[in-house]
Amino acid sequence: MSENRFDPSPVILIVDDQSSDLQILQAAVNELAQVHIAHDGRMALEIARFCRPDVILLDIEMPGMSGFELCRLIKADAKLCDAAILFVTAHTQTENEVAALEQGAIDFIQKPLSIPVVRAHVRAHLNLRTEAKRLAYFDALTNLPNRMLLRDRAEQMLQKARRSGSRLALLLLDLDNFKGINDTLGHSTGDRILKEVSARLTEVSRYLDTVSRQGGDEFVILVTDIQRSEVISDYVERLLEVIAMPMNIEGSRFDLSACIGVSVFPDDGDDLESLYRQADAAMYQAKQEGRNRYRFFSQSIESDARARHLLESHMRSALESGVFEVFYQLRFDVSRQQSCGMEALIRWRRADGELVSPADFIPLAEETGLIVPIGKQVLHQACHDAKLLLDQGKRLCVGVNISVVQFREESFLDMIKEVLNDTGLPAELLELEITEGVLARDMDQTRALLDELKHMGVRIAIDDFGTGYSSLSYLKRLPIDVLKIDQSFVRDMLTDRSDAAIIEAIVRMGQALHLELVAEGVECSEQSQQLLALGCELMQGYLYCRPMPFEQLRKSLDLLPALEHN
Repeated sequence: MSENRFDPSPVILIVDDQSSDLQILQAAVNELAQVHIAHDGRMALEIARFCRPDVILLDIEMPGMSGFELCRLIKADAKLCDAAILFVTAHTQTENEVAALEQGAIDFIQKPLSIPVVRAHVRAHLNLRTEAKRLAYFDALTNLPNRMLLRDRAEQMLQKARRSGSRLALLLLDLDNFKGINDTLGHSTGDRILKEVSARLTEVSRYLDTVSRQGGDEFVILVTDIQRSEVISDYVERLLEVIAMPMNIEGSRFDLSACIGVSVFPDDGDDLESLYRQADAAMYQAKQEGRNRYRFFSQSIESDARARHLLESHMRSALESGVFEVFYQLRFDVSRQQSCGMEALIRWRRADGELVSPADFIPLAEETGLIVPIGKQVLHQACHDAKLLLDQGKRLCVGVNISVVQFREESFLDMIKEVLNDTGLPAELLELEITEGVLARDMDQTRALLDELKHMGVRIAIDDFGTGYSSLSYLKRLPIDVLKIDQSFVRDMLTDRSDAAIIEAIVRMGQALHLELVAEGVECSEQSQQLLALGCELMQGYLYCRPMPFEQLRKSLDLLPALEHN
């Protein structure tokens, strides 16, 4: 079992050129700590840099280098400056005490020496140093080593591994969906879970290894002296097992899972920063593939991570410079041979004119939260353009896709009201397209929000219907206006009887619930004719219109009376 308490023996350095005083001081503190002795300043510096003392007992008058000068040098050294320096001297002048304090000393012991007095002074400062170390090196919630102590231990482990030619692994562990627990049940419950997770990780780890908490629900584990790669896999799988064991917190059961990224020294990096970066990339890959799994770092993961970072950076720049564009794809009422709406689709045009597929950047935008400002920009532009068409006598409802991240934003409803107010578009000409996944969380909150939107006059469409949430009870419980039949069913409906049967079932259900039905991805007249025969009259797809910029859309609308679609 791993011990994560920072409890090395405290170290005291005694610096005095008088042997009689050295004997008294050593007798006073021998039982309190490891004791090192130096007879002059130069020797003291060498010993201090080697043993990193917690307390230094320092005489003022010494040959070659005074105690004041030595104190100043120690306090100027980043690795030694935390040591508590206590001057031990026969000088009783006030100016000496003031000078000692000005150089960085924190106490002053008078000669002739009293063993009980010296012991009491040193014990008090050792206790203070122990508490300061605990605060500096340990996570306050879990009492695990924090980032600073992890760095210190990693340096020691890496030096040992370099000398011995052995391997070391860094494991980055992140709990799945922990943010949801904090958001719904509160941070006090989350803190209790983190304490339990910390205890479990420590319990299954070796004494040689370091289990640390970096913050939030992220833990880093350093595994040293690895003989075989299989040892890492076995250990990681054991960690996932103990995390997945049911957890009882104040009478409530929690079933957690985690993802772990693994990097190995020297294969994946030569220092803590590179190992952490590679483990983070591997952990992200594990998260992408699902819950309760782990991945080792590889060059392909590193390439993906760099590409993601670059993409995110470019997205932020694109958002700031306003280069995201909104294209529109018309929706047609085939039975009446006329357009009956349009869908707003985001496009990102690079500086070289190339369009980036939304599939390449929307998932990352959702993960980073950039989808919120990007989505607002698209919504505002779509409503603005729909109002322009309305002012020209073309009354078209505009559909705007809303991600689950946007929908769960506290300010989402206010944002919709603000955009409608700014653009002047009537609410009934805005149709928000949400996926079934949005409905799978907190039905009461979802219904309340959709009721508010419906009360405003905004239309609600379920996009990609049939591909997500398995329960259909929301169709009768929520104020839905439109079902959009996913293009994956339309694509093969002519050759796959199952897809055709699914479409027919959706149409029948929509008709029974008095919902509008829109078939997406219609690309040929045969699909159109069969959909029309089934009772679906509203269609969207390349057969009728490809996505296009707004100005091109306006020109197309002017020509529409002359168009016929078979």
